[in-house]
Amino acid sequence: MRFPVSCLCAVLLAYSLPAFAALGGAPGPAQVGAVNADSVRAKATARITNYSGYSVSETLEPSGTTVKEYISTDSIVFAVSWQGPSMPNLQQLLGSYSEQFVAAASKPHAGRRAIAVQSDQLVLRSGGHMRSFAGSAYVPALMPQCVTPDDIR
Repeated sequence: MRFPVSCLCAVLLAYSLPAFAALGGAPGPAQVGAVNADSVRAKATARITNYSGYSVSETLEPSGTTVKEYISTDSIVFAVSWQGPSMPNLQQLLGSYSEQFVAAASKPHAGRRAIAVQSDQLVLRSGGHMRSFAGSAYVPALMPQCVTPDDIR
């Protein structure tokens, strides 16, 4: 029996581990406390690397999945990426952009179950198979000029 892609997406979104910041969101003081609480609850480890014009927060979740959040100097998450044996909580990770992901995942598409969204508001690529998932998403309007789509990995 085959499940519709929309059902699969709903299940993945419901049972994923918590993400830490939402795409397009600002990690303000209220969210920073939530980030620390989620990190302790998920027993995840995090590392921040600073680059010229942006920083990358890399979190290794207990499942082995690595989630990277690309943060501008204005403290706005302009991109996210993930890779590992399980999907992160995309609804929380994508924030208000998750509806576009669900809409794209609900449409029938050929081949493997890769998902792609390409619009002025969101560029997203997600794919993989059991125990090997990878993807990235970014908001073109929020990306600093020093960052290219190839930098989001």
